[in-house]
Amino acid sequence: MTQISWQQLNKNLSMAELGATASESHGIICGLICGGVNLEDGSWYGGFNDLMNDGLALPVDLKQSLQQLFAQACNEFLSGDYQVKLLLPDDGQPLAERAQALAQWTESFMAGFAIGNESGKKLSKEIKEALQDLSQISQIDTQISDDEESEQFFEQVAEYVRMTSMVCFAELGQQPKPEKNDKKIH
Repeated sequence: MTQISWQQLNKNLSMAELGATASESHGIICGLICGGVNLEDGSWYGGFNDLMNDGLALPVDLKQSLQQLFAQACNEFLSGDYQVKLLLPDDGQPLAERAQALAQWTESFMAGFAIGNESGKKLSKEIKEALQDLSQISQIDTQISDDEESEQFFEQVAEYVRMTSMVCFAELGQQPKPEKNDKKIH
């Protein structure tokens, strides 16, 4: 499966005049997944669409890109080998832009997580604390200078957000149901 890039998704969102960024879209999708949305029945799309487009239908091209992004994120979370990647601008972009995208991703993750956990599964103390941390990270000062110290700080915060999403998935995320084999051997 071809990986969808931040630039590609931003372009698709802009053409659809959605007013959201790739980082926000990916954050919502990851939040839905980590909150426990069913990975197989397409129910994530309704929650995403309600948050991002007031429930209105999305253009077919954008919907296909988002379905690809959802499948990509599911595969990363399900792999179990820390493959999850935050969809952020690449390292060549100004640090302030990447910090803003991280704040947007984090805020959107929390919104998606709340919808994904609409069944109200009880959250452990660790998850509650992690969500409080994410809330603070979503308010990060994005007016930061492009220097080595700020770059290192950004990388540490982004890694914390990435690891926190995996902890949330490990606790609340759904695993796909094993396929039933109806064939009986006699």
